[in-house]
Amino acid sequence: MTEPHPLEYLTFEGEIPQGEYGAGSMTVWDIGTVMLEKWRDDEVIGTFTGRAGGRLGSARLALIRTEGEGEKSQWLLHRMPDAGAPRTKQHTRQRTNPHLSQRTSQPALQDAPEHAHEAARERGDAARIRPMLAETGTPGLARALSTPSWAEVKWDGIRAIGTWADDRLTLRARSGTDITGRYPELTSPSSLSLPASDAVVDGEIVAFDAQGRPSFSRLQDRMHLTRAREIEREAARTPVRYVLFDLMRLDGHDLSRLPLRQRRELLEQLTADVTAPVQVPPVFDDLDAALAVSARYGLEGVVAKDPESGYRPGARSSSWLKLKHTRTQEAVIVGIRPGRGNRSGTIGSLLLAVPDQDGSLRYVGRVGTGFTDRMLRDLAARLEPLRASSPGLAGVPSADASDAQWVRPELVGEVEFANWSPGGILRHARWRGLRPDKDPREVRQET
Repeated sequence: MTEPHPLEYLTFEGEIPQGEYGAGSMTVWDIGTVMLEKWRDDEVIGTFTGRAGGRLGSARLALIRTEGEGEKSQWLLHRMPDAGAPRTKQHTRQRTNPHLSQRTSQPALQDAPEHAHEAARERGDAARIRPMLAETGTPGLARALSTPSWAEVKWDGIRAIGTWADDRLTLRARSGTDITGRYPELTSPSSLSLPASDAVVDGEIVAFDAQGRPSFSRLQDRMHLTRAREIEREAARTPVRYVLFDLMRLDGHDLSRLPLRQRRELLEQLTADVTAPVQVPPVFDDLDAALAVSARYGLEGVVAKDPESGYRPGARSSSWLKLKHTRTQEAVIVGIRPGRGNRSGTIGSLLLAVPDQDGSLRYVGRVGTGFTDRMLRDLAARLEPLRASSPGLAGVPSADASDAQWVRPELVGEVEFANWSPGGILRHARWRGLRPDKDPREVRQET
């Protein structure tokens, strides 16, 4: 951002002596005209055309203010596809590679030690970004968010923040755990290349069933593995994709204050030449259509979002509302009831609780269906080190507590259920899987 300059400065090139205003070398990069599409205080879009034989040629550029006011403001200069041009791979590669900014247009500064240190610090800060969270809503509340409505499929995977830096993608779970090594098909150098020096994206890691629908139960076979050989073997049987829906940082610029519609446009430009296993699915501008499509294909539901909303890391916001077709509840595992019959020697059911507002655990019932043999073996191995001599909560009915084996409340799982009883107990609960990406303190009862 700079103040207006006299027109006679337009063609000046040369050295301005030290001690004078603007001291240093002045070079004219190109001279030309701009045909404006949009002119606002925070966004300018136009087609810039340079002189014959100049460096610019013709380019459609967007200047987006990312923070600050007046001469202290900072702007992102982004090269966009020509209006109405087909988005072929050849075209998008040509148009989206130059994600221009102060940092990318001045490589000499970026290579200086102090700037390298600053860039590394900023990437470290980006790696600790916590995802923005949605509240539970209703179609009526969602329709009031915006007109037209904005809805995205709820992908039934695990949330992951992706940090692109030094030509590689790092993945972190919602808890902040580094899960890069668990998904080599997403993070190996041959899997992904983005036309940016750095970026931070938000999305979900999703496994699909034979019908091409998101399957949380299939993802269970991948999300707990940490040994390279096991990961490689299971990746061949259960491949995953990284479904992206937001962009919080690009080429050194914090985009969290930008409206979602602008972040989404930049995300689509950034990934225009990227193919599976990383994808950016379309959004719906008709909430009823989104709900109908997700129900028809047996999906979990949709997330309605306000396209004018900023990104609030780590916050649960009513600007995002999740609308589910089936009721699900996250819960903390507090005990085990031993199995009988064909379950003898393993887990019969799990005792569950959710934290109240004061942090104390409240018993919400048990779940004994929905387990596969593999799930039961994995649960037994994970719960064995957590065995406790007494319950970590009060109020467990004597019928459930009589033969219970207690565990420390450190693991979170998810169940489907029909409804809540008047006493606050889950009715007809069915196990969906562990949620290692969730902290027990974050669990809340769904309305």
